[in-house]
Parts: sequence; structure tokens; C-alpha cells
Amino acid sequence: MKKNRLFSAALSVLLFIGIGAPKAQAQDYYQAPPLNPEFEVMAKQVVDLNLDDPEGANKAFAKLLKKIVGKKNDLFAVGDYFLKNNAYSAAAQCAKKITEEMAGEDVNVYMFKGEVYMKGKQWGLAGGQYDMALNYDSTYVPAIRRIAFVYKNVNPDAALDYLAKLQRIEPENFRVNKDKGDIYYKLKRRDAAIENYQAYYNSAPKDSTVLDFNSCQQYVLSLFEAQEAAKVGELSTEMLQLWPNAMVFKRMRFLADVDTYDLDAAAEHASYIVNQEYPDSSYKYLDYFYAAKLNELNNELEPAIEYYKKALAVDSTQALAYKDLSNIYSQNQQAELGLETYKKYLEVIGDKADLSDKFFLGRRYVAVYQEQGVDPEKKQQCFDEANKIFAEVMEKKPDFIEVYIQCARLNNTDSSVANETVKNYYLKVIEMTAETPDEYKRQRLEASKYLFFYAINVEPNDLQLARRVLDIAAGINPNDKFVQQATKFMEMSN
Repeated sequence: MKKNRLFSAALSVLLFIGIGAPKAQAQDYYQAPPLNPEFEVMAKQVVDLNLDDPEGANKAFAKLLKKIVGKKNDLFAVGDYFLKNNAYSAAAQCAKKITEEMAGEDVNVYMFKGEVYMKGKQWGLAGGQYDMALNYDSTYVPAIRRIAFVYKNVNPDAALDYLAKLQRIEPENFRVNKDKGDIYYKLKRRDAAIENYQAYYNSAPKDSTVLDFNSCQQYVLSLFEAQEAAKVGELSTEMLQLWPNAMVFKRMRFLADVDTYDLDAAAEHASYIVNQEYPDSSYKYLDYFYAAKLNELNNELEPAIEYYKKALAVDSTQALAYKDLSNIYSQNQQAELGLETYKKYLEVIGDKADLSDKFFLGRRYVAVYQEQGVDPEKKQQCFDEANKIFAEVMEKKPDFIEVYIQCARLNNTDSSVANETVKNYYLKVIEMTAETPDEYKRQRLEASKYLFFYAINVEPNDLQLARRVLDIAAGINPNDKFVQQATKFMEMSN
């Protein structure tokens, strides 16, 4: 009796550990024999008793098992009943009692046992059963489908081989392309994923009960990653006809509008953000980042700032948002916030910061230095920091033209006085761009104008320098007002 009680207790633990809901498609993969009405009554009793009387359920199962053990068809039929009623362990025991000798060449038994192992998430054992089925019929489509599914996550290359085989047998089966797309997407093989998702989407009926939502979503995301914005917008619009409330397709349509600079459509399609159509937790970094971009493109700086702040509240690791927010602060005459935000950008990118990042930090210091109303002590600190950074950039990249322009502007602290330090920086710009003047017209014109001012204001006047730089400036833009006035001055001086 003690032994029987121990067996009963163990059976109770194993018998009714339900593992998920049964798949409605199970009947597609195998055909079970008819279930003897007597055994159906007993099996139903087992399932019903489990809720209120587990010990009674165990006894009922033991009684049923005693009647069917050694009888392949009855074990199969009863096991199928348990599987479809989510009594996994009972189904597993029935499957275990069907020995390999009893299975013979019946692919249905192997498929049934494979489905039982699938329910138990014993992927290797399930694959082994499907392999057995294929040993008897290498073209048995249900087995190929299931083994491809098994290998999808554990051996994707093998799964792709089976799917290729299935495609040769069933060339019109559009779901094969869906499964291949899913595998390639997970492997981050974007182009292959797009190719297969496109074939799937083009072939499948445009019906939300047929098309797989997740695969359609991954198709659009892959195209977005591939920067196919126009296609993303087109497909997202189509998919919203199938799933009108799907936030992901509203998001992708809006992102595509911004990326294609269709600002009118973007303003309309941003309504899911502006009107807060979904719970706060549903919104992602990209929703707010692109909303900020839309406002920035429309020169609406205050709303852009607020959306950048929202984006960073969702994900504070996104360096680009800090950089862009810093730019917006500078445009909005909030240079100090621009500087602090840019420092945060540098903090986030850490060791990835390069010399150009350092240079732009210097420009942020310049912006604060030049802003009205800044404390004199802080202005001096920013002046010193900017010069220090620009000197470092010059040392490491002496051919970087823009840094000399910035140093000249920074050190031109009194525009009414000729400044030799400023002159030397602008002379460097003229010298460094002499061989490629067409590429640096803006910089050469700026440098020439200051050098002309310097030449006629320094004591004694440097008319030779004045003529040289005026020729450069006139060659770039003879209609420039400064150039015309300088020309008249030189004519009067002769």
C-alpha cells in the first residue's frame, strides 16, 4: 500500500501540469484513431476530477491506463484526448507507453509523440520524433513543417534547409516565406528577411485572420532599418487597414513621413502622440524623438525641446537626442542649457567621443561666452575653455580649417580694434585653402574681410595685404556690400 501511495503522489505531481493552451492546429499534423466511447468517458472523468479531487483523478487515470496499456491505437486515441484537453503529463505517459516497436511505420504516432514533446518544450525529443516520421516518408509535409518549427530557434540553418525542402514540395505555400523571414529577422540578416517577408506579404491574402501580425511588424521594422522610408509609409498605411488600432503601424507611418519630409502628413499622423491615444507606457523613445524632429523642421523650438526631453525620459542612453537637444537650446538662445546638454551627450558616448565632438564642445563654450547677460566670471571661464579646446584640436588636426575660423571669431573681442591674434588665425585660413579655393569660399570671404579691416587699421597701414585680400574677396563675391565699399576706399587711397 505504501508503494501505491508513493506512486499515486508522484503521478499527481506529473499528471496535471498543464503547459499552455493546446494548439488548435494539432489535428493538422497527425490523425488519431477513433476513441473508444468507454475510454472517452474514463478520460473525461480524469480531466474533470483533477480540479476538485486530484487523488481521485490519479486513481481514475491508473484504472484507464491499466485497460489500454499495450494497445497502440487506444493509447494513441486516449493520449490525443488528453493532449487536446491540456492534460500534458497524462498525454506524455500515454505517448511513452507506445513503444517504438508498436509504432511501426505509422507516421501519425511519431507526429503525435512529437506534439506531446512540443507541449512539454522538450525540443530535442520532439525533433527526434519528427525525424522518425521523415525516415518513413521524406516528403511528409506535416513533419517537415514541425521540424522546421522546432529548429527555428535552436538550429536556424537546419530549419532553413527544411523550409527550402518544403518550398520545393509546396511552392504556393506562402507561410514558408513567413517562417524564413522570421528566422532571418532573428539572425539579423536584414536583406534576406525583407526578401522573404515581401514574398510572403505579396502572396498572402490581405486578411488579418490570415496574415501574421508579428511577421508584418518585423517586415516594416526591417525596411525602416534599411532606410526604405517611402516603402515603410506605404506598407504601414496598408496594414492599418487590417489592424486599425495597431500603434506600431501608426508609429512607423509617422516616422516614415518625417524621414521623407512630408511634413503635412507627419503633422496629421502625429495625432496618436499629440492626442495621447495610448497609455503613457506604450510610447517609445522614437515616438517622442521624431515628434521633436517634426517640430524642429517646422522651426517650433519650444515644442521640440519638450519632446526631446520626453524622449530622453523614456531612454536616457540615447546620445543623439542629447546632441540634437543641445543644438536646439543654442538656436533658442539658451546657450548655457546647450552647453550642459552637450556635456551630457559626451558623458553618454564616453570613449567613443572623437575630435569633432571635442570641437563642438568648444563651440558650445563660445555660444555661452557670446550670450548676453552671462556672469562675467563665467564668460571668462568659457572663453578660456574654448581656447584650450581649440588649441588641442589644432594640435591633433592642424589641417582642420573650421577650428581656425572659430578661434578667430572667439578672439575678436573688440571688432573696432585690429587684433593680431585674430589676423594670424585668418591668415592661416587663407594659406590653408589656397590650393582648393572653390571648396572654401565662405571661409575665405570671411577671412579676407577681416584681414582687409586689419590691414587698413593697423599702424602703419598694410596696403599690400589689403590689396591681396580684397582681390580674393572680390573674386568670390564682387556684389558683397563690404567688398564694394572696400574697393571704393582703395580707389580713393591710390
